[in-house]
Amino acid sequence: MGTSMTVWAIAGIIVAAVVIAWALVKAGRKVRDKTEASKVIQMSLYKPKPGQPVKSQGGSKTCSFCKKKSKRLAFYANEAGGVVGVCDDCRPQAERRALMRL
Repeated sequence: MGTSMTVWAIAGIIVAAVVIAWALVKAGRKVRDKTEASKVIQMSLYKPKPGQPVKSQGGSKTCSFCKKKSKRLAFYANEAGGVVGVCDDCRPQAERRALMRL
């Protein structure tokens, strides 16, 4: 009966070691995830460098044909498959070129 108890004791020690190792790996992953999450920087907190244009918060965009600023653009696919934004004045020109409306 002495050897049976020894086998059970060794099995218990092995199971306990596996459980402890699993817990340590799990805790290490949580710490690593927190440090990776802290590496994210909010760029809105920083001022732009001098000389760089400040992005507008909305409003006018330039027409791909006449390069004038327009608040409302219609978007078409050109012959090469690229997207072009067209103002109201240039819309007939885009339709004459048979550009597909997006």
